[in-house]
Amino acid sequence: MRVLLQITRRNFPHHGRRFLSCKGAAAFSTQTKEIGAKANSQPLPSSTHNFESRFPGTATGTGCINEVDKLISNHEKVLLIADAAGFEPCGAAKYFTKHSEKVIQKLYSGKALPLEEVEEVYADIVQTPDIDKVTSIIAVGGGTAMDLAKIIAIALTNKSNCVDDILIDHKKGNSFELIFLPTTVGTGSEATSFAVVYKNKVKMSVDHPTIIPQKVILDPKLVESLPEPVVAATVLDALAHATESAWARKTTSESRSYSSESIKLIVSHLEPGTPNRLEAFQLASHLSGKAINISRTTLCHSMSYPMSALFGVPHGIACCLTLSKVAALNFASKEEDLGGLPLSHIQESFELLFAAYGVGSISELTKKITSILETLGVKTSLSDFGILKDDLPSIADKALTKGRSDNNPRKVSPDDVMEILVGSC
Repeated sequence: MRVLLQITRRNFPHHGRRFLSCKGAAAFSTQTKEIGAKANSQPLPSSTHNFESRFPGTATGTGCINEVDKLISNHEKVLLIADAAGFEPCGAAKYFTKHSEKVIQKLYSGKALPLEEVEEVYADIVQTPDIDKVTSIIAVGGGTAMDLAKIIAIALTNKSNCVDDILIDHKKGNSFELIFLPTTVGTGSEATSFAVVYKNKVKMSVDHPTIIPQKVILDPKLVESLPEPVVAATVLDALAHATESAWARKTTSESRSYSSESIKLIVSHLEPGTPNRLEAFQLASHLSGKAINISRTTLCHSMSYPMSALFGVPHGIACCLTLSKVAALNFASKEEDLGGLPLSHIQESFELLFAAYGVGSISELTKKITSILETLGVKTSLSDFGILKDDLPSIADKALTKGRSDNNPRKVSPDDVMEILVGSC
């Protein structure tokens, strides 16, 4: 198996642990897990029993990674893009050794996707022997690895001179079969048509329907080695996706159904030791990804970007630090605040959210969101992450982003953002 390039930073940095209050959280296991044998487990809620029939191309359950064998057999060569930090602990590295003759392997260790690093990866890939024989791209990892695979797929399809070309021409699509194996429980990237790259520290998106994978493998064994702080931080991203999707301007009845199911799975499996907990979180993450693929995200995500970029707050946590305040702001909207949306949009959104969270009022919802963070061992205020009131203007200055904040149902001003930040500090 060929290793093309190994960059030295991690996909999910452990600096995030200093922001978490989980005591005794284990580090990534250094022991490779065996993947492939079916195991007995208690059933998940009935709504998940027909998951694979509802979503053809999505495989679930312990041992479903074995379906990759047949998929690889259909190709002369396959490009594998994986998270360097988690590839061996999750068991995937051992699994793919039997396919070493067919697999061209790329390990990436970045925690995000700055354009200059993506260009380096792409330049290395195009110079690899037999790359012209590749007809499928497999991604193993979290959102960074999956987004990288999407970007490389479009660039290779179009024989681009550089990745920057596809950021300019948004009509360029992908011709490779994509097979994604998520190894975290939050991003939902395996269910979306977009990927994120940072050009000059500015977040940019690649968005094309051809980068939704044809096959998704949700094998619980792939997430067994995750430390509890990483489980918490990533599942909170899924929770934010599902919650924001419910009230987004672009929400639909379909995306709301995914949101509701995702939230219910998360809130019913919060406690460590709950049967099928990680499998439930995997499914919830996938459902929330399908939700935001339709609706996109809103103000919480928009405000999270400067928190992560400037202060290193893990993305999922950054989204949820303002989630209760944004919920309260949206709930209090009057029709004149909604920029043309009917007030029924808010009423329908919160009727769904109250039911999914198991609460009866906005006060109970905001308390429930706070209690979820506490149950997961996550601090609940900005000050817990070293963000002081004097820092808030620097966050507010970058908090309103096109495609996110303007997708919030209630139109928000810089003053609204500052009020939310002050209330979250």
